[in-house]
Amino acid sequence: MRYSLILLALLTSSVQAGIYKTYDKNGNVVFTDVPSNEAQEIEEKPIATMPALPRSVIDAKTKPLKDVKTAIIPIAYKVTVAGLAAQTTLRKEDKALNASIQLEPALYKEHHLLVSLDGKSLGKDVFSPTIDPSKLERGQHRLEIKVVDKQQKVLNTEVVDFFIQQTTVNRPKVK
Repeated sequence: MRYSLILLALLTSSVQAGIYKTYDKNGNVVFTDVPSNEAQEIEEKPIATMPALPRSVIDAKTKPLKDVKTAIIPIAYKVTVAGLAAQTTLRKEDKALNASIQLEPALYKEHHLLVSLDGKSLGKDVFSPTIDPSKLERGQHRLEIKVVDKQQKVLNTEVVDFFIQQTTVNRPKVK
């Protein structure tokens, strides 16, 4: 019995060994559990922990919707176009730009965004159409954004008219 207590005391003293920091001959940091003359003992910091949420909160946040019809389906949207203001004049030699389309509320899963430039479709659910002035003729152009439901009924329309300006190449001859 006496020997088992001595053995237990020796084991617990070795288990509680500290962590030491030292440097090797190349200047690299070495961490070890063996103390030496050059080593500095590192203070152990407590591990940060967070208590788990109560099961009722987890269940309430993760439960599926029982009836999809209870979700609020938007009947109108506020459409905002950033990056291309109405009545803006772009020069033909300007770089292409992206017009960012933002909706409030967020687009419902069964609704779609139809984007067109001068009546030609740029795609479905395109939130950042590219406008390249070098590929457009001079004059007025129209970016049109429509939000439609699954029956293609238009819920909202936003129109941005802009202009392309082209510098003239016809100059009078100098005598």
